[in-house]
Amino acid sequence: MAKVYGIDLGTTYSVIATLNENGLPEIIENTDDASQLLASAVYFPEGGGVPVVGAAAKNQAEVEPDRVVQYVKREIGKSDAQIRDFDGIKYDPITISSLILKRMKEYADAQEHEVHDVVITCPAYFKNKERNATREAGKIAGLNVLNIVNEPTAAALNYLCREFRENRKIMVYDLGGGTFDITLFDFSVDESGKASIEVLETGGDDRLGGIDWDARLFNYICEKYAEEEGRTQDEMDSELRQRIRAEVETTKTSLSSLPHRTFTINYAGSTTRLKVEREKFEELTRDLTERSMDFVRQLLSEAGISESDIDVVLLVGGSTIMPMIKSAVESLFPGKVRVEQPNLAVAKGAALAAAVEWNERLRTRIDEQDGPSDQTHDTTNYSEPSISKEEAMGLMINVPQVLSDKNPVADILPSSFGPAIFNESGEYVIDNLVLKNDKSPTEATKTYGTMVDNQSLVELNIFENEDRVNKYVTPCINEREEEQYTDPALKVNCLGKVVLELPPGTPKGSPIEVTFQCSTAGIEVTARNPATNQSVETFIASEGARTKEELEEAIQRFASIRTSGQI
Repeated sequence: MAKVYGIDLGTTYSVIATLNENGLPEIIENTDDASQLLASAVYFPEGGGVPVVGAAAKNQAEVEPDRVVQYVKREIGKSDAQIRDFDGIKYDPITISSLILKRMKEYADAQEHEVHDVVITCPAYFKNKERNATREAGKIAGLNVLNIVNEPTAAALNYLCREFRENRKIMVYDLGGGTFDITLFDFSVDESGKASIEVLETGGDDRLGGIDWDARLFNYICEKYAEEEGRTQDEMDSELRQRIRAEVETTKTSLSSLPHRTFTINYAGSTTRLKVEREKFEELTRDLTERSMDFVRQLLSEAGISESDIDVVLLVGGSTIMPMIKSAVESLFPGKVRVEQPNLAVAKGAALAAAVEWNERLRTRIDEQDGPSDQTHDTTNYSEPSISKEEAMGLMINVPQVLSDKNPVADILPSSFGPAIFNESGEYVIDNLVLKNDKSPTEATKTYGTMVDNQSLVELNIFENEDRVNKYVTPCINEREEEQYTDPALKVNCLGKVVLELPPGTPKGSPIEVTFQCSTAGIEVTARNPATNQSVETFIASEGARTKEELEEAIQRFASIRTSGQI
C-alpha cells in the first residue's frame, strides 16, 4: 500500500498526518519537541548555520528576535511580503515556508516514513497567488504536491469519517494562530451509505487569529508592569519586553481553564508579581471575538439561511480553546457547538484528502492505461507508462468506508475569473466567465471577435476578482497594462496572460473561443481560433512568484539545505 501525507501548514503551528493500515488518520509526532505540533518558527543562526525550526526557534525569539521568523503564513503570496536577508542569503515567505515543510518531512522520514506525495491545506479564502505560493513552498521542500485543499474542508472531511451518519448542514468555525475561516457545508449520504460534502458558502480574514489576542494581552501586561514599577512603557527596553512576551502564551493558555493567572517578572534586580484575570482578557479582546462573529452572520446572510438551519458548528483551530470563543458561538447556535480536535483536525482531514486524490488518480490510470487525463496536477510515481493495472491496484490506499469512490467534496471557487475584453462601448473591462462560489471544478467557454482586419494576435489578460454577478468589472490595469483605479472591495488581481497568434488576412470579427477551466487547485485558460483550430493554453497555477526556471533553481538550491529541531 502506498503512503501519502496531509500537511496543515499553520501560522503558529504546523502538523503532518497520514493514514494507518485501517484507513484512519494519525499524526506523525514531532520527536524534537515530543509534540504532535511543530511551531511554525524558523531561526537562522549567525554565520549561516543550519536553520532551526520548531519550539527551539520560537524560544530563541526572546534572545535574538531579529534572526527568528514567525507568522510567515500571513505574508505568503502577498505582493508586499517582506524579503529577509540572513548572512547574504535572501528568504521570502515561500522559501521560509519550505523550511517548515522540510522539517516535518525530515522528522517523519526519520520515523521510517518516506514523505513525498502530499496535500497541503490553506485558508478557504486564499486567492490564486497565495495558493500558488503554498504549492511552490511544497515543491521547494522537495515534495510532490498532489493538491491544495481548503482548511475547513479538510476539517469537515475528518469529521465526516468519524461522526457522519445522516444529512446535516454543518458550519466550520476555524480560528487559527493567524487566520480565520468560516465555511458552511451540506453533508449528505446516499442509500449505499456513501457520504458527500458540498461547500455552500465560505468567508474569513487572513489578518485575524490568535496572535491578535496575544498582542492585546502583551500590551496589557506591559501596562500593568509599568504601573507596578512606577515607570512609563517607553522606559521598558527590548530585553524586558521579550521577557514579558514569553509569558503571554502561557498566560493565554492558563486563562482557558483558570479564572486568573499570577506570575512574576524578574528583571534588573527587581521581582514584579502580576495577576491577569480571564474576565479582563475577554474585555480587552471582545471586539476581536465580535469581528469573527460578524463574519458568521454575514455568511449566513449570503447563504440565505438562518441560525436554526445549522445542525452542527465545529470549532477548529488552536485559538478556539479560548472560552470566550465557544461562548460567543454558543450564543448564536445554542446546543450545536462541538470542539473538533482543534489543533489536529485539519492535518487529519488533509491526509484523508490526499488518499482520496491518490486513489482517484490511480483509477484514472487503470481506466486509461496511457496515463492520467488530469494534466493540471504534478505527475506521481504511479503515472509511469510501464505500470500495469495490477501494480496500480496494489498502490490503492485503504480509506474509511463512508467515503465514496470518487472525491466526496464538492468545493467552491474562492474568486471570480475572466479575461479583459473591449465591450460593445469600447470599454476595456473584465468579463467574468466563472464566478466566486461556483462549484469547483467548473468550465466555461465564450466566443469573442477580433477587433480589426489583419489582426496578428490576441492578447488576453486574465483577472481574478470578488464580483459575484456576471457583469463587467474594471480591471486593475488598462489595455496598455498601466495601473488604473478599480473598486478596492473587488480585490482585482491580474494573474497572467494568454497570447494567440493569428494567420495573415484574418478579418475583423473572426471568432476566438476562450475557455476557463477552474478549480481550487488552479486555472487553465485556452484561447482557440476555430478557423484554423490553432489554440494556446496557460495553466495559471504554474505561474507563481517565480518563473519556471527560477522555481527549478530554488528547488536545486534548497535541496542541499537541511534543518534541525535543536539549537
